[in-house]
Amino acid sequence: MMRFAVLFTGLSLSLCVAAPAVAQAPAPRQAASAATTPDDPVPREARAKARQECLADNVALSGDDLRAAMRDCLQAKFPGVQLYARDGVTRDGKPTAVAARAACKEEVDGRKLEGSTRTAALVACFNAKRPDLAQRATCRKEAREKGLDGDDLRKAVDSCAREAKSGAQPTPAATRS
Repeated sequence: MMRFAVLFTGLSLSLCVAAPAVAQAPAPRQAASAATTPDDPVPREARAKARQECLADNVALSGDDLRAAMRDCLQAKFPGVQLYARDGVTRDGKPTAVAARAACKEEVDGRKLEGSTRTAALVACFNAKRPDLAQRATCRKEAREKGLDGDDLRKAVDSCAREAKSGAQPTPAATRS
């Protein structure tokens, strides 16, 4: 019971402190959303500030309710920019991982494959639909084999994926010698 009282007191105090800041926030919020266009990314600072404001507005929620409220709130703050994936398509027009897996499962189920053949077909289908995610998985596997984890793992995966995306593939002349 004591823990609950301490938690409640902390939340009450944070709301009291955050309330004046939230009351003064509308003017900068409008300026930030007016400065963005659909082609420009939202500046990291503006998005972080908007995220804090949305969290303060939805402090009573948790789980899926909080996630949905945060998405709606952030999207309302930046109406001209698509911040999240919609209808199974990412912001850059690729199918989401969930949508790609579901499509591959339907394709493979239609062929009535079983066992390791089915698994191999699912992996090949997913790799064809989302080669960027397949490359990141390969990079992650290689980094884990090197014993990396945490921040080092993330940095290694990011740099490996960036190199693969930029096309740092060996040239045919280099493979001949």
